[in-house]
Amino acid sequence: MLALVRGLRTSAPEKLILAGLAVSFLFAAITNYLVFAGDSRPARSVIFWMLGGLGLARWETFPLVCTGLVLILAYSLYHSRWLDALLTGDLAALTIVVPVQGMRFSMFFVAALATAVFVSVAGVIGFVGLMVPHLARGIAGPLHRQILPTAAIVGAVLLTVSDMPCRLLLAPQELPVGVVTTSIGSAFVFLLLFRTRKMER
Repeated sequence: MLALVRGLRTSAPEKLILAGLAVSFLFAAITNYLVFAGDSRPARSVIFWMLGGLGLARWETFPLVCTGLVLILAYSLYHSRWLDALLTGDLAALTIVVPVQGMRFSMFFVAALATAVFVSVAGVIGFVGLMVPHLARGIAGPLHRQILPTAAIVGAVLLTVSDMPCRLLLAPQELPVGVVTTSIGSAFVFLLLFRTRKMER
């Protein structure tokens, strides 16, 4: 993903989104092939992990999660001014001596590493990373020193609230929390689309 972003030589959001989707689809196909070609006995656990759920979390993995959290928070807070400058665009950031290309590469690397840590513990929980920043930005504004702790709190609350029906709907079985967050996320995206359409009129 990092090599693809660097090869594109662009910061256009739509290009980065398409690049992310391409990489996501590629590795999803590889994962599905490995699940199909491998032993069928652990397939249920793999599918649960692919949908995302807190049922796989254990106290033994808590230090690993804390490591990923400290990594992303320390990086973001330390570089918060540069990240704020990037909100104004690459040219404006370059005028105040922000290393835009190096910053973008290191930002993707740290975010990918922290995400890999979280996904290894809880699986792929969809739409949380899409919804929470928008909600946090509406509460705390765009500056990173305010939005980061707000996003952490909003994300924790959203995930906890989503996990409650997962433990009750199919009890004693547990529904993957990704099913609920994806449902909420789709409604969130539809809301944004209708809101954008009204603003364009």
